[in-house]
Amino acid sequence: MTKNNQINGSRAISRREYLGGTGLAAITGLAGCLGSASESDQIRVGNLSPFSGTLGWIGPNSRRGVKTALEGNEGVNGATIDGRTIKIVEGDSETKPVPAIKTFRTLDDKNVKAMVGPSSAVTPSLIRPAITARLPLVSPMSGTMQLDNIGGEYIWRTVPSDAIGARAQAKYAYEQRDARKMALAYKNSQGSYSFSKASGDFFSYLGGTVVAEAELQPGDDSYQEEVQAIEEWNPDVISMTAGASVTSQFISDHVDANTDADLLLGNDVLTEDFIQEVGSDVIEGMVGQSPAPGPANDVFVDQYSGVNDGEPGAFSAPAYDAMNLIALAFVKEGEANRNAVPNHLSDLGNPPGEKVSTFAAGKEALEAGKEINYVGAANPQNFNVRGDVLGSFAVLEASGDTWEQVKRYESADLEKSE
Repeated sequence: MTKNNQINGSRAISRREYLGGTGLAAITGLAGCLGSASESDQIRVGNLSPFSGTLGWIGPNSRRGVKTALEGNEGVNGATIDGRTIKIVEGDSETKPVPAIKTFRTLDDKNVKAMVGPSSAVTPSLIRPAITARLPLVSPMSGTMQLDNIGGEYIWRTVPSDAIGARAQAKYAYEQRDARKMALAYKNSQGSYSFSKASGDFFSYLGGTVVAEAELQPGDDSYQEEVQAIEEWNPDVISMTAGASVTSQFISDHVDANTDADLLLGNDVLTEDFIQEVGSDVIEGMVGQSPAPGPANDVFVDQYSGVNDGEPGAFSAPAYDAMNLIALAFVKEGEANRNAVPNHLSDLGNPPGEKVSTFAAGKEALEAGKEINYVGAANPQNFNVRGDVLGSFAVLEASGDTWEQVKRYESADLEKSE
């Protein structure tokens, strides 16, 4: 691979803990129980998700996935945990590390036994607090590669690393779009940089060349200079990784420049709202990638429709899996405590064992003295020693007012041969 050309002083961002933002996040108690169990009969579990900020659309999707696990017809609060139900205590991370840390501490003080969440934007800042508090996090939305070599005790996730998604992006560009030259454009953040960098690395592994990269400062009125500088290297594709506002402005400047390169987008903008914001005629044909439905997705959709309106959103399925696994860990432990997830999540998610996809089925098997293998809605949920899972990825293309799957890659398709 030729040496990358750094545009406008762009450079690789060192791995560091990003801190920013202020203010105390709101904490809301949300009873996710069936029946009229008293407060003392309930087990507290936190949901630390972004309900505001740049990823504020994820929190409601996570909430609905958790609700499905609790209130579905084979859910936790119907089958119960030794007669007890789960009460969800929500906390808004605000998509910022400092509010997320304050909210984590508030939930810790409320004696939650585990947490669903948080997102990639704040998880790195919560690793040390979680370990210190011995309070496990099971994230359905944290694909950040900063966790690739961390976890397996108090840090878990039910979605694959962004490194796998980045490989899906690169493979699609190289094999399906016949691209041989890639440029990288990313927001000034560790998460955005690492995703584009991973895409470029796998693109190079496949035989392509990364010719240029540009760092984008959030809040800039225009990225015309970066677009023009990238175009001088005549790339076939641009891996463009950022949140909605930066991506929207970059797309506008890219289209205005009438360049030939195809844009490959990050998964944070793969929503119908983003298509409406940018304009379906503008974004038509652009692609992104997202974890593909898991082997038990049909079971999840059936459970979801019983307690929610509409279709499941992004990250709802992995939130459902996270909640089910936490609850099953309580059953396996024999009581709801903070040791249950570290002690049992790996055993519950990996073979051998009886395959189950709902809490009720898992509880029944465990109480019969059997081992179980929880098969997820989001992916198989087979954990490695670092608390990570592998899964399939779908490449999605903007078509009209929605995103349509145009390619699916199994996890084996995205491995590197040694």
